Formats: sequence, C-alpha cells, structure tokens
Amino acid sequence: MTDLLKDLNPAQKKAASVVSGPVLILAGAGSGKTKTLTSRIAYLIKEKNIKTENILAVTFTNKAAEEMRNRVKRILKLRSDRALNVSTFHSLCVRILRQDIELLGKSKNFTILDTDEQKTAIKQVMKNLGIDTQKYPPSAILNHISSAKNELIDPAQYDSLAVGHFQKLAARAYPEYQKLLAKNNSLDFDDLLMDTVKLFKQELKILEHYQKLFKYLLIDEYQDTNTAQYQLSKLLAQKHNNIFVVGDDWQSIYSWRGANYRNILNFKKDYPKAKVIKLEENYRSTQNILDAADQIIKTNINRSDKKLWTKRGEGEKISVCSVSNENHEGSFIIQEIIKQKTANPKLEFNDFVVLYRTNAQSRAIEEAFIKNGLPYRVIGGIRFYDRREIKDILAYFKVIANPQDNLSLKRIINIPPKGIGAKTWDNILEFSQQQNKPASEILDQFPASDKVAKKLAELQKMFNKARSWNRNLSALFDYITQATGYLTWLNDKTIEGETRIENVKELKSVIEKYDQLEISVALQIFLEEVSLIQDMDNHDESQDAVTLMTLHSAKGLEFNYVFIAGMEENLFPHSRSLLDNDELEEERRLCYVGITRAKSKVYLIYTQQRMLYGSSTPNAPSRFIDDLPDDLVEDIYSSQFNSKDNFSLDMNDLKTKPIDVEIGDKVQHTFFGTGTVLEINQNELVIIFNNQGTKKLDKQLAPLKKIDK
Repeated sequence: MTDLLKDLNPAQKKAASVVSGPVLILAGAGSGKTKTLTSRIAYLIKEKNIKTENILAVTFTNKAAEEMRNRVKRILKLRSDRALNVSTFHSLCVRILRQDIELLGKSKNFTILDTDEQKTAIKQVMKNLGIDTQKYPPSAILNHISSAKNELIDPAQYDSLAVGHFQKLAARAYPEYQKLLAKNNSLDFDDLLMDTVKLFKQELKILEHYQKLFKYLLIDEYQDTNTAQYQLSKLLAQKHNNIFVVGDDWQSIYSWRGANYRNILNFKKDYPKAKVIKLEENYRSTQNILDAADQIIKTNINRSDKKLWTKRGEGEKISVCSVSNENHEGSFIIQEIIKQKTANPKLEFNDFVVLYRTNAQSRAIEEAFIKNGLPYRVIGGIRFYDRREIKDILAYFKVIANPQDNLSLKRIINIPPKGIGAKTWDNILEFSQQQNKPASEILDQFPASDKVAKKLAELQKMFNKARSWNRNLSALFDYITQATGYLTWLNDKTIEGETRIENVKELKSVIEKYDQLEISVALQIFLEEVSLIQDMDNHDESQDAVTLMTLHSAKGLEFNYVFIAGMEENLFPHSRSLLDNDELEEERRLCYVGITRAKSKVYLIYTQQRMLYGSSTPNAPSRFIDDLPDDLVEDIYSSQFNSKDNFSLDMNDLKTKPIDVEIGDKVQHTFFGTGTVLEINQNELVIIFNNQGTKKLDKQLAPLKKIDK
C-alpha cells in the first residue's frame, strides 16, 4: 500500500484505494470521512495517474470545499489548488450554465438573486396578481416555489398538482415569478440546480461532454442531497458509474431544506454493484458517548446498520441533570464549567458548548453567562436581544416610554407594513416640527391618504392607550402585540416565521418578572436592564469563549464538553414532530448529532418547570433520556421545584467557595480584568473594572480572585 495512505485505518484505506465503480461510504460521526475523501482524490491523481480535470468532488458549503482543496494540496504538496475540481453544487451549476444556458433561451450574463431580492420580486408579482401580501406572506409563497424547484417541478406541473387555496395561489405566482426573473435576466439559487438538470436532459451532447470530463465523481454529505442534487449526480455518473458518495444517514437533519436521507439508503438500489464500506472507528469521542448515541439512534426504523467504536477508552458516563427551571439550568451550566476548569486549568472556555433545540432557549442561558461574567458567543444564530423581532418589540416599548425617541419610531412605524416609505417618514418628521410635538404624538393628525391615515391613527391610538396603561408589564406586552398585529404579521407559515414568533413570546418570559412593579417603574427598569445586557453582550468572537448554538448548527463541529439544554418532551423532541414518525426520527437523529459532538463529557439537562414563549409549564423528561440504559448514566444533580424562591438556584448546591471581599478590595476577573468592589449585596457584587465599566456579578459563581492592593 502506498505511503499516501499510511495514516489511514484499514476501512479508510479500503475506501480511499477503490478506483472504479460505484462506492458508498457509510461514515459514522468522527470517523474521518473528510480525510478518507481527500486521500482518495490524492490517490487517484498520484497513484493511478488520473488527470485532475477528470475528478470532480462536490460538497455543500464553500468552507467544506475549501478545506477539501487545502487537504489535497497538502497531501500532494501542490503549489496551487486551482487545478482541483472541488466545489459546491451551486458553484458547479453556475460554471456549467455560464457556458451553455443560452441553449435554454437565457443569457450567459445572468445575475443571481439573493434572499432579499427574491422577496422583492415575489412581492411585485403578488401585487400584480392582486394577492394580498398581508394576508398571504410573500416568504411562504417563495418557500412553496423553492420546494417545487427542489423537486424539479416546473410551473405547469405545479399548477396541475396544487391542492388547497394556498398552493393554488403559489401556482399562480410561480410562472409570473419566473417571467419576472427572465425579464431581469436573473436566476435564484434553486434555478441554478433546476436549470442545469434541465440542460442535461434537453441537450444530451452537453451532458455527454461533462460525463467524459468528470469521469470520477465524489460527493460529500450525500444524505443531505435533495431531488435536484440527486438527479444531477446521477446524470453525471451515468456513463462511467464511477460515483463515490460519503455520508451518514444517522446525521441527516435537514429535511426542512428539502434534503432526503433516503437517497443514501437507496444507493444500492440505484447502483446494485456498489461496494459499501463502513467507517466505524471514531476518533473523537469516548465509548460511553458513542454507546449512548447508539442507544438513541437504534430506535429509528429507517436507518443503516453500523456500530461505532473507539480506542479512546470508556470515559465518563452521561450526566443527566434535573433542575427546577430555565434560570436554574443556566446557573447549573455555569457551575459545571467552572468546576471542570478548576479541576483542569488547561481547559479553555472554547472547550465547552451549550446546545439547544430552539433559538428562544438561548435567552435564559445568555443571561446566566452575562450575570456571572463568563465569556460566550452565539454561533449559527443571532444573539437573543439582537434579533430583528426582539428589537422591533423593544422599539415599541421605547417609544411608549420616551415619545421623543424617533430612532425607535422610525424602526417600527412601517412594521407591520402600512405603506410608509422614506419620503412619508421625512414628511412626518417635518410635520411634527411644525406642530412642535414629538412625532409619536401627532401621527393621527398627519395629512395622508385615507389608507395610510387610518393605519397611523391606529398606531397613535395604541401609543396613547399604552402610555396611560394601569395594568402590569406583561399585559402591556400582550396589548402591543395584539393591537399592532405584529405576531399575525410574523406568522408567514414557515419554520422561520414560527421561530420568530417563539422568540417574541420568549421575550414575555423576561417581562413577567417585572409584573410586581408599578407599570411606569417596571417599564423603565426593564428597558434599562435590557440595554445593559446588550452592552455586556458585545464580546469579540476571536476571544476564548463558551459557544452557544442550536443543535442544527453544531453538525460537523466538536467540543470537549457538551451541554444539551431543554431535554424535555414537546421541546426536544419538538412538539411538531410528535404526530409524524418521519419528523420524530429526524429529531432522534438530531439528538444523535448533538451527543456525538462531545469528545469527553455530555450533560443532558431538563427542567421541572420551564418559562418559554411567555408561559410556564411542567415538563416530562425527553423520551431520548429514557432510551439510555442505567449503566451509561449518572444523575449528578437534582433539585426540587420551589415556588418561594422563584425557581432560583440554591447557592448551597454550588460546590464552589464564594470570594471573600470587602468594599474597596481589588479583584481580578477571568474575562473583564482588574476591578474594584463598589457594593456587596448578599450574593451579588458590584465591581467597577478598569476597562469594562461597572458590572453586577454573582459572588458565588463569577470567576474572580482577590488581588493585593
């Protein structure tokens, strides 16, 4: 065997050295699939003298493609990777269409629409068709069109298949949307795939050219292919059958994007002579972690059969943790991170990740990190208080609290849409100056068309009533969202829209803790505290910090310590999946992905009571926890629900010694640097830091040490 493959294990060597014919590599989590894939490219080039232009490797992200190119470049000690055909599906299609799209009656100098441009286009189409964009969200229409394209369904076919009022509206919009794109000489991302497949099927000489060119086809993450990508791959491989696919159906978690894990399960049906090689040696995790993940995934009916193993030893058991509520959950995570770092000073914050099923869960977790002064970053999502929908609701509150806040008013005056553009806004400001009153107090007096005037009057009525509000703050939240129609506007029938609604409802969970205060005081303190959180929330991502992300965002990553928060029925698995077995199996695959991100330790945390989306509910532990046998699990912590302390964490449970300081003492903080103690309030310290300003930190949890004056 060549030295080129000397660092591979037997299964990897077997996979990398297969030269011809269809090959399916079932690569378990952490089994070195990218190393195998890139080694095979290098092997074909160096050992089998295959020309680089005759090898095509396709993956899903530019980052993955760049990594593959760089690895092959290092293996072969190339000066440049330009000759290597490693690309994403979309970039491959652009390359093909730039050459021959004229055969489809389109111009080679087409532009590609981004998401915002697509929305602008579909809104124009809907307006022309007389479809109400308030009643029928443009993004929902776009999603239906996108799904059709991913299934290679053209406008005429979609019209014949459309069922129900909404699909029929989408069927009306689809051909007009395509006409508008053609008029603007534009394609969207779905067109890139669909038009390439259409070109290959229509122009057999073009297909034959690329079949001869790309004699060896390698596809990464095959379980994530949709119908268009599957057809494209099959067409390219048709002549030589040298198709080498790598993937893991156990990690297929993107069905909502059109991915079909059955493509990898059906590979042997498509290619009966295919060699199937399993990569089952894991280089990332301990055996207990792998066995726990295996126990969860094996409940799925639709899956391949493999068993991961490792030489890393048995390792620690899975820690299943029961806590009182979402605030306790955050405090518990902080406690364990500090405990692990204390036991092993070489650990960095970068060694820890907190995973959750929905973005809304990050709010309570972020606040725990902020309160205790631990650095963190949010990946694959926007920080809770930076999310568009949260900023919108906060802007309403700010205008109510401060009528002169024109910056906030400008943000929401046309949200939901009222037909107010930049020129009208400028006229409103000019009118308010003439009246010598804040803009948010004269909206019902502004001269405008009947439709706009009516909308502005409704907004003014809302502001007037809110400013004389005599109930609590959460009731005011309910009134604002109802009176403005904001939640209805967000409800665009997409998963993204549902997520935004969940985030807005989660904001109510924050607001409810101010309900015991008089409304004017509650509103002021709430806005002040949110502003402080935003100020403290602006950490440099290049610094050492704990990572917070959704489970979907974690695929492909690894960490020493993994916390999976919210391991509760209706949250994980998500309530949407409970009546659909396919969706439930995907939730289980998602849990498998989360657990197998860990190298050393996994914590599964569930609450007895969770405040989420504005309501508090008791929760049963996730069925995924029930899948785990007792010999793999340790219950390291349990607390009882206690309404008297508002679900707060009993400090006696945190096995860390509080810092002993007095007012005026100098302290050193792991992240904020040197500071001076200004106040001591029971378990809270107020400290002014030399470069970070004043912070309120938990005396028990914050990573502080006293230093000499």
